[in-house]
Order: sequence, then C-alpha cells, then structure tokens
Amino acid sequence: MRKILLLVVGAIIWLVLAGYNNNYVEPETAKEMATNTTEENQSELEVEEIEKPDVLSDEFLLLDDQKKKIEKAKESQDVQEGIEPVQLEIPAIDVTADIENVGVLDNGQMGVPEDINKVGWFEPGFKPGTKGNAVLAGHVDSKTGPAIFFYLEKLSKGDEIILTGQDGETMTFVVTGKERYPYDDSPIEKIFGPTDSRTLNLITCVGTFNRSKGTHEERLVVSTELKEDDADKKEQVNPDEVPDAPTNLSVSGNFLSWHAVRDENVVGYRIYKADAYGVYKQIESVSNLERKSFTDPDASSSSYYVTAVNIFGNESAPSKKITSDE
Repeated sequence: MRKILLLVVGAIIWLVLAGYNNNYVEPETAKEMATNTTEENQSELEVEEIEKPDVLSDEFLLLDDQKKKIEKAKESQDVQEGIEPVQLEIPAIDVTADIENVGVLDNGQMGVPEDINKVGWFEPGFKPGTKGNAVLAGHVDSKTGPAIFFYLEKLSKGDEIILTGQDGETMTFVVTGKERYPYDDSPIEKIFGPTDSRTLNLITCVGTFNRSKGTHEERLVVSTELKEDDADKKEQVNPDEVPDAPTNLSVSGNFLSWHAVRDENVVGYRIYKADAYGVYKQIESVSNLERKSFTDPDASSSSYYVTAVNIFGNESAPSKKITSDE
C-alpha cells in the first residue's frame, strides 16, 4: 500500500512542478487506486512466542570477530533507516538551502515550499539513505528571477550532494546521471518508486516555457547514490540475511543432534519442543562453538525442531521435525 501511495503522490509532485517556473503552483488531486491484498504466509507450526534477548551474547557464546560483525550490522541498520533531511548543500553550484517536508494535504492537493529558495522533500516516500528513490524538488525560477535549482543542470557525474538530518547527521550522495523528460510523459516509478540502491533524485523544471500551458516543456531529474568508501563496500553486511535451516536432525533416546549450518555468520541454534497440545516452545539455546547436540531428560514421544540464528539476530526456518520414537 505504501508503495502504491508513493507512486500516486509522486505523480502529483511531478505535476505540481509545472508551477515552479513562476512561483505559482496549481496542484492536482490524487486519483483513487485499487490495491491488491496479499495473503500472509501461514506457518504450519504453532509456536509459542517468547521474548528473545536483545543482546546475542546473553544467549550465545560469541567470538571477537562475530562481535565486530554485529557492530557493523548495527551501523548498516542505522543507514537503512535513513534520515529526515533539513538542509541541502551542493558545492559544485554553490547551493545551500533549507529543506521543507512536502506531502498531500487533507483536501488531496499537494503542498510545496512557498519560498522559492527552499527545497521540498517528498516525505510520504523514501527517506534519503534507505533503499529506494528519495526525492527532493525545487523551483528553477520565478517571476523575479532564478530560484534555488536554477543551475541544477550544470551538475556532472561525481559531484556531491550533502544532506544534514534533524539530529545533525550528514549523508553524502554522488551524482550518477541526469535526464530530461517531457512534462507530461515521465517515468514516475523510476523516479519515485522502490529500488535496491540508495538513490536520491533532484527534480526541477527545464526547457522552453509554454505560456499557454503555464509550464516548462520538460522536467530535469538528477540522480545520485549514497557515497560509500571502498573499505565499507568490502565489509558490507546485510542485516536482512536469514540463515539456512539446520539439517540432519536426529534423536536417539533422549539425545538430539544435527549438522552445523555452513555459514560464518551463524552464532547458534535454538531447540524447540512440542508440548501436549502440539505447541512448540523453545527449550534451549546452543552456541555455534559448542557441540551440535542436546540431551533432553524427558524425551519420551516428544517432537522437536531446531533453528539457526545469525549475527543479525535473524532466525532460520525450522528444520525438519522429528519425534523421539522415530
């Protein structure tokens, strides 16, 4: 739903830019869109939810290099959350501007900065720094002369865009390209939609001013991506990574064993046992540094499965279930 809303409102912003040339904006009303509902995956296993420790070292024995990876994962997660920008700097064209949140008003119309020297951030969309196309929009000119994005088209690949967030944090984006599109035929999803890269698009009006239509003939989109050091790229981690499930779970009497998951990011395993009602409850945690086994003193006709847990705290799908009578 959020992505569909994103595209609808993105289209509104694009159309609203038609008024940036003379400091007058005639916003469009958002159209209603049908949405498809998706069924959530239903687990075959009924599991009793218990509170997991916030710190993995409280549950598993960790090596120093695993602890370092966890810290790296936390840093990466901070980047994924992005920032709410309040200031923009573009050194190559000597631009410094305050950023104002823009979105859809209660009446369905689009709000835009009244000040032609401010920039609008499309707040209903993606935050800068997250995976997706974050968007900043600015005036190109007005009745009185040039506005904040008058020289935006002079940017070249490699030029830097610096954003400052509410808490003073900064992010630097690097120009990767620029495109001009007809004002009434632009790739809205490409500009405002989801993507695997951490993209920031700057948009404004360009081209000949059409007085009969009250707008410039084209829209300029300058695309940028979040700057990352080469060292960071080499050590890049994926906090969304989920480990494979353990295999070869077996039980002999009251002794369980399984094969280790061949993944350097796995830090341990959780053992689940079904109660009399068939609800699975976690009964033990085993570090990856320990033997992949567990002894249950009360294993008579009991059903078990095991999961793997990685440095990001993500848990695998259950292993194949097994009963102590098998």
